[in-house]
Amino acid sequence: MIALAVIAAVVAMCAVAVSLWQAKEAKHAQDAAKNAQEAARQTQEEAQAARRAVEQAATSALQARTALDEAKKALEESRKAAAQAQEAAEASRMLADEAQFTAQQATQQVNELTETVAAERMRRGMPTFAITPGAPDEFRLSYFGGPAVIEQLTVSVVPGSRVLGLSQHNEPPAEHLDVGPLYNGSAITFRAATGQRASAVFQVRAEPWEPVVVRADQ
Repeated sequence: MIALAVIAAVVAMCAVAVSLWQAKEAKHAQDAAKNAQEAARQTQEEAQAARRAVEQAATSALQARTALDEAKKALEESRKAAAQAQEAAEASRMLADEAQFTAQQATQQVNELTETVAAERMRRGMPTFAITPGAPDEFRLSYFGGPAVIEQLTVSVVPGSRVLGLSQHNEPPAEHLDVGPLYNGSAITFRAATGQRASAVFQVRAEPWEPVVVRADQ
């Protein structure tokens, strides 16, 4: 009986030892499971962070590509604008050259016309006049290069010439002054009411020739 009791006690002790070992192993397994769960959680968080990083990298790459496309587009527009500006500059230069050439032609034509008119006047024996300032209120009209005598001619004020009126003696100034006869190579003096003496302009008419404009510079 005692032997059986001892055996039973030994068996019970072994069972208790096995139970304690199993409990210890179960705790180790539980701790391992917790560690595995925590590692899995950290791995998941790292995976989410990696995914967010990938998404941010993709977004940055898309933005960079968009910026590059816009830069290329702006560069192309700049090239087109530069080409248009160059074309406009060339067109302006061509127009300027053409305008200069036209102005030169016009000047040449005017000079030729002036020479032609002068030659025609000389051929027809048309009279030539010159007006020079004298005293502060006097002008001298000279006649040469035409008929021996002109019976009558009219000196008129040209609008804008700063001359207010003309007179030969003591009569009131008027816009027109009739004088004559006037011999070739002679001159007459007349008075002029003026605001300013600089660049006075007169018109001289002698029949049957066309009137001429004469400038008297102070």
